[in-house]
Amino acid sequence: MIETGTSEKRVAVARDYVDRVFNGHDGERAREYFAPDVTFHALTVGTLTGIDAVVPVLVGLIDALSDIHAEVQDVIASGDFVALRQVVKARHTGTLLGMPATGNPLQWDAVDIYRINDAGKISEQWAFEDFAAILSQAGGVKLPWAW
Repeated sequence: MIETGTSEKRVAVARDYVDRVFNGHDGERAREYFAPDVTFHALTVGTLTGIDAVVPVLVGLIDALSDIHAEVQDVIASGDFVALRQVVKARHTGTLLGMPATGNPLQWDAVDIYRINDAGKISEQWAFEDFAAILSQAGGVKLPWAW
């Protein structure tokens, strides 16, 4: 149980989630961090509601990107919100957004915003990943400035 207004404890939940789920390569473990009725906003999948809708998306992402590792660069916390700016590195070893594995190394910037309730569960998440960087490094698109 998190005391109302305790930003440090909410930051610890967000950091632990990234470490254990993404850096630990265990998408199913997200169930320990999400409220059952979690709302997940992501540019690639739109808005998903409910733990059973969100976890398979995370599992698919993590399974497609072996050795995924998110390095937290900055943290901002206010009220029940925690924002993490991260640099993510991985290898594209599985199907990602319909693209077959290339084996290419990938690196991109990400900003994730979490709403963490008083019980210490993530009730809402906004995931902003640099998918132009991901897709270009995986060979899915050729960016005009990368010619």
